Amino acid sequence: MDFEQEFEVIPVTRVKITDTEAYSKHPFRVVHNKALEMLAEDIKEHGLLNPILVRVLGFGGRYEILSGHRRMEALKLNGETEADVRIIKCTDIEAANIVIKSNLLQRDKILPSERAKVYMLRNECLKKEKGNLSTGWTKLDENTQKALAKEFDVSKSNIYEYIRLNYLIDDLLILVDSGKIKIKISVALSYFSKECQSIIHQYFFVDKKDILNSEYVKKIKKYRNNLTIEILEKITAELGEPKQKSERYVDAFVKKYVGKFHSEQEMADVLEKLLIGYLKDNKLLDKKGGG
Repeated sequence: MDFEQEFEVIPVTRVKITDTEAYSKHPFRVVHNKALEMLAEDIKEHGLLNPILVRVLGFGGRYEILSGHRRMEALKLNGETEADVRIIKCTDIEAANIVIKSNLLQRDKILPSERAKVYMLRNECLKKEKGNLSTGWTKLDENTQKALAKEFDVSKSNIYEYIRLNYLIDDLLILVDSGKIKIKISVALSYFSKECQSIIHQYFFVDKKDILNSEYVKKIKKYRNNLTIEILEKITAELGEPKQKSERYVDAFVKKYVGKFHSEQEMADVLEKLLIGYLKDNKLLDKKGGG
């Protein structure tokens, strides 16, 4: 993005990497995977072609990264101690919008947890821009929900569901990202207290091995603030534990090879590229039902 036209930008300068820090509410994860290693190799060979965008933090000589978190991590992998940066002068709201826009343009795939944080961050920005404190910075009201839906070209219910993910504990949010918990179920779980969410995680995903379903959620809704293991055991006895499905070939394949990758997402990306290559080589993409 060309920020020079909108903001005052100081020409490229070098700063110590130890004097920089990630954006405080950065919605995107920096995953140490093969792609990051490749980026590090590219920077080592060609240099940092696109300087990192930062802003000054207070008067302590520190800088907050707005765009270029992955590039900064790549520099660290290379053992660099300094980085080329462009220092931009902007407000807190403008900084948040830069973080969102620059990262959305650079990413093909966004995890549910990342999308949730993006929507929440934009929700806060819109409220601060309008000075709307009636429901607090983080609460979602009808007007803001409508504005976000229009901005991101999604339904209002989509905005609502993803913003609710911000109220999940990290253990459950990781399961949402991996696909083990569906969005609809995760929204219902977001209304439980943190303590009850921890109990749900322990019971369903540690002890009982992924048996949570919509039927369970309906039964436990009324225990949002006082759920216990005893209550869950009683409901399990009433419903009967779901029959364990025989492991599908695809699941067995993933379990066998996922350890070779940094994450399931990285493995999925590699498999997708290989499958597309195979389909193209065998001229199957043009056939009906073949893409």
